[in-house]
Amino acid sequence: MRTALIAISMAGAAVAPAAAQSPHATIAAPADQPYEMRHSKLTVPTVLDGMRRTSIRQLGDGEVDVYAVYGNAADAITVYTYRNVVGSVPVWFDRARAAVEERVDLYGKVAAAGPPVAFTPPGQDVASGLVGAWTITKPPYRGTALALLPMNGWLVKVRYSSTTLDGPAVAARIPAVLAALSWPNEIAKEAAAAPVAGCTTPLAFPKRAKVARTGGDALSSSLFGGIISALRTSTKTSATPSTASWCLDPARARIGAVYRADGDTEGYLLAFSDAGRAIGVQPDRLGAIMAKGKDAPRWAVTLYDMTSESGYPAMTALPRPDQLIEALNGPAVTRVQTWPAGSQNTVNVNVSAIK
Repeated sequence: MRTALIAISMAGAAVAPAAAQSPHATIAAPADQPYEMRHSKLTVPTVLDGMRRTSIRQLGDGEVDVYAVYGNAADAITVYTYRNVVGSVPVWFDRARAAVEERVDLYGKVAAAGPPVAFTPPGQDVASGLVGAWTITKPPYRGTALALLPMNGWLVKVRYSSTTLDGPAVAARIPAVLAALSWPNEIAKEAAAAPVAGCTTPLAFPKRAKVARTGGDALSSSLFGGIISALRTSTKTSATPSTASWCLDPARARIGAVYRADGDTEGYLLAFSDAGRAIGVQPDRLGAIMAKGKDAPRWAVTLYDMTSESGYPAMTALPRPDQLIEALNGPAVTRVQTWPAGSQNTVNVNVSAIK
């Protein structure tokens, strides 16, 4: 049995929710050699489906969100790898789908080639990936397709766009592209994927959720919540696939969309873009107990980034999505580093945020 030793860091100043995202930076890599992604161990070739690799870039630093770009005069391919920190393939595929279908300014009229289809990725024996395609009307591209799949705690996304091929024809090229990538020799068993469906009943929100009263009980709740997060992330392994069934809730948000695991009626995940980052809200059972009924019940708010989880002040009721987004304007109460491996043993607590 693995034993995790947790250190507590009490800070008077604000606890940053995550390192500030630097601009998209180029990763130095010989143009004439395949490149192995440092952490995921996916290897991208110099030429992919007849297109030469033009660059390898990352969002932020530490190579936890990396993408390789290919292109010629007619077509373009981008291969992304980023950490799977929360949610699952259906959630992030649905965000990628929305990024195509809702961007009429970029793509004009968008026509799906059909519903997303589950497929079995190279090196796996379960249909854990999803693929979809669209015909678009705004130049320069005529069709685009994307595939998303899990791999050893990472997500791999392939986006293929063409100026000459429509959506179905581009989708037909995806298997060859995936086969041309070099995958790790050992890939953990993953859960089967299915497209996200609409939730059968919508979430019920109160008129207004408020920030819970603060003080010693809030400090204790935040502290223990951070310890639980640290223990969970330090013992999590990529061999444990996510088996939750996610649905899309109709609640509107000015950024992203609301997803619920297994029909949850008390919490949700607000997934931002298709890049794997989100904010979640769930009942704070521990906080309610420590408050001794003064502010019970409470809802815990957690921001999930590529390298950390940050806890924000608890709410007195289930907040609406836009209120959840507003919470990010305030200071985080706790922060647990979730990457690199072995860094999860410190819980940073911002005491001034809960006085």
